[in-house]
Amino acid sequence: IHEILRVFYDRLIDDDDRKWLYEQVIKTSKEVLRENFHNLLGHLDVEKSGTVTEDNLRSLIYCDFGDPKNEARRYLEVTNLEQLRTVSEQYLDEFNQIFAIEHVSRVSRIIKQPRSHALLVGVGGSGRQSLTRLAAHMSEMDTFQVEISKSYTTNEWREDLKRALRKATETDSHLVFLFCDTQIKDESFLEDINNLLNSGEVPNLFPADEKAEIIDKMRALDRYVE
Repeated sequence: IHEILRVFYDRLIDDDDRKWLYEQVIKTSKEVLRENFHNLLGHLDVEKSGTVTEDNLRSLIYCDFGDPKNEARRYLEVTNLEQLRTVSEQYLDEFNQIFAIEHVSRVSRIIKQPRSHALLVGVGGSGRQSLTRLAAHMSEMDTFQVEISKSYTTNEWREDLKRALRKATETDSHLVFLFCDTQIKDESFLEDINNLLNSGEVPNLFPADEKAEIIDKMRALDRYVE
């Protein structure tokens, strides 16, 4: 009965067709198997009404992963849905952990390369920012992200870029700049990021006196490190 439901019932999209198949299964069980359908699957009748409905049949589940400790995976009916839920959650947790570890290791490898960058593609809430922050922390790096508001202007963007670049050059700290597509308020933002990726600097971002100040601090830091 389970295989009939999976092979035929699941493929039907019309409720009338599904009802017809349900009735045919009941009829065939009586005429061919000599079994009362509702007695045969009585354990699915949670209302104890004496009738196994189409909705009750949703609880007729077979799988081969219900007992992870058993090496011989047998395709059996699930008699304890709560146990199956627990097992499924364990598998899900394991999968999510492996998924997170894979991406953290990839991001970590990328950010440790000089002037490296990565484009993280995924739906909102999939953990792109969280995993990036975790990878940065594990790599002993700081994370920098601009705070966008309705009144955020290009001048504020430039000042934020200057703060990020100063932090990365005037100290011995390594910096991960995190930028989301939702933060693109102006096309000039992308142009500045493109310049950073291509040449490592944004043209005309720093006036000459600030450049000289940064260079002096970098030289002093270099002597200190040596």
